[in-house]
Amino acid sequence: MARYDWLVIGAGPQGRFVATAVRAADPSLALALVDPEPPMQAWHRRAAATGMRYLRSSNAHHLGRHRRSLLHFSQSAGYDARHLLGYYKRPSLALFNALAEAELAGMHQIHQRALRVTPDSDAWQVVLDNGTTTTARHVVLVTGPEQPYRPPGLGACEHVFDTDFHLGAPGRATVIVGGGITGAQLALRACEAGHRVAWLTRHTPQACDFDSEPRYAGPLGMRPFLDAPVARRTGLLAQARRPGTLPPDVHADITARLAAGALDWIHGEPVACDDDTLRLADGRVLAAERVILATGFESEPGVDSLLAQVLADTGAQTDGQGHVPLDADLQITAGLHVVGRAASLSLGPMAGNIKGARWAGECLAAVARNELAERV
Repeated sequence: MARYDWLVIGAGPQGRFVATAVRAADPSLALALVDPEPPMQAWHRRAAATGMRYLRSSNAHHLGRHRRSLLHFSQSAGYDARHLLGYYKRPSLALFNALAEAELAGMHQIHQRALRVTPDSDAWQVVLDNGTTTTARHVVLVTGPEQPYRPPGLGACEHVFDTDFHLGAPGRATVIVGGGITGAQLALRACEAGHRVAWLTRHTPQACDFDSEPRYAGPLGMRPFLDAPVARRTGLLAQARRPGTLPPDVHADITARLAAGALDWIHGEPVACDDDTLRLADGRVLAAERVILATGFESEPGVDSLLAQVLADTGAQTDGQGHVPLDADLQITAGLHVVGRAASLSLGPMAGNIKGARWAGECLAAVARNELAERV
């Protein structure tokens, strides 16, 4: 049975950053990532599916070691001004990914799926899908977004975040459902590829630089949130987040497409899809040979997910919105940590974003440093 000090389950952007931060805090640690896919593969797949070109985060939110790592890297690696967009110098996807590869490479990875996490004396056992078991004193769950969200009545529709999604060749009249950045980017990508597209949203598209209040990106903005009782934080998260909004560049691009007649916009709420038609809540029926959902992810952990298993085994519960109460070290219980959107009650509304990865990395690196100091 292999033994580690730390196992980080999930090799996406957050998992790789957290693992690198913990290793930097104590290079002597035996640490590994656990993920059946290559590093950041799900991230790359989703970005390609939606047609993402720029991140919504500012240039300070990246996967480098230092606050200005991205700007320094862009200069040293020859990326010109086109890769830093607007006032906040938002990085292009290409620049962001290149920095991640440069700074997060070399971490040992176990290319298996973690099926179960169970206590074992003063450690944790992780059962892998090849039948082997490994143990670690610390296990970090960074399992990323949950299953794609399908609204009621649309359960049979394809979703842009399905692992087998392909935009394919033009030909069919297509309705893209979802008014946020994912739906807008996908609509733009489909238009550019020659598809006949109608973009269906429940609300009028609105421009907004970020998807949550920017004050939560700093310690002063986070202080009132962390001072609030945990029972109040779910409401504060809902107030701080700005779902369904678009960064200015995407808003401008899609507005131009609409004005040029290259894209149709439909304001409504879909309730059923069948026989090449899409029915709306107000009774309208749309011709739709193809319906693609761009409606994000489920908030609660899926019943078969590793996080759901851990919650059931530990007796912990979410707040009904997928957020898990954690202690100051992001632990459900001693040695079992959670990172990502599920950690929002501790990391704030940016927990699932790149800034959330930085918060989590700092927190868990502090845990590693404290344990190193105790050993010395």
